[in-house]
Amino acid sequence: MITYAISSSSLGKCFTEETRKAFLNGNLKNIEACIAAEPPEDEEYHRSLALMHQANRDGIIRSVSVHMPFYGYGLKWDPSALDEGIRQDVVYRMSEMIRANSELFTHGNMTLHASNEPPLEEHPQRIIQCRKSISELLPLAEELDFSINMEYLPRTCVGNCEEELEALAAEFPEKYVGICLDVNHIMDRYQDLPQIIDRLAPRLKAFHICDYDGIDEMHWFPWQGIIPWDKVMAAIRKLPQDVVLISETMFQLGTKVSHIADPYFGLRQTEKAFWFLENCDELMKSEAEFRKTL
Repeated sequence: MITYAISSSSLGKCFTEETRKAFLNGNLKNIEACIAAEPPEDEEYHRSLALMHQANRDGIIRSVSVHMPFYGYGLKWDPSALDEGIRQDVVYRMSEMIRANSELFTHGNMTLHASNEPPLEEHPQRIIQCRKSISELLPLAEELDFSINMEYLPRTCVGNCEEELEALAAEFPEKYVGICLDVNHIMDRYQDLPQIIDRLAPRLKAFHICDYDGIDEMHWFPWQGIIPWDKVMAAIRKLPQDVVLISETMFQLGTKVSHIADPYFGLRQTEKAFWFLENCDELMKSEAEFRKTL
């Protein structure tokens, strides 16, 4: 079964009263809760997090995944850190963050970046370090019953290809260590997406869904870029396991534009994007026919 969700970051940096009202008035309720790494004295951050927790308890939203931080206010959040002391501190702070927000993890998924953007020659050692971090987070995943989903990352990040993701996950049980495939992060390999999905199929638990220009991540809405959505959705529908498709369109709706879009507008646009994905076979055929008339 496919579950549709929206990244909380797609509706702005903070979860506000306007965000809560948008979910009250919209149809989509599922979110990937993005937990930022903000300084403890940041009152806006704590208000935002408290509002998100309350909305989740009230059933206004449903947290189906949690995205862990990968940067923030001078602290390192890289689970592949070569310095063992730093790596252990990252795992400790992540563990504390998971426990403090445990009610957001009840529907089974956590997205984790394996690294920032280290030199490629460091990858073999960083994969070893990241596997240590996964093994240390695993007891918490088992206790709270969620899957640690390693994100398919771009450029020089660890996890920027199928081989590295397989190396990260291979020694761990599929129930508790999976993969989140961000379809923007495969860079110029967009035509290979169906084959990538087939290869990673046993571990796929989630997708970050957005479109791009085939060069670098853009986080556009589906159908605004060049991803062959009919083929991608066909490959996703073949998966025997339940997966969650998470809209990540923050570059249009969040902080990379001249203003922050109204949360209700963002939610409605996302609902339309999911309608397109559900019907992309026929819609893309119709588009192809129309283009012949131009």
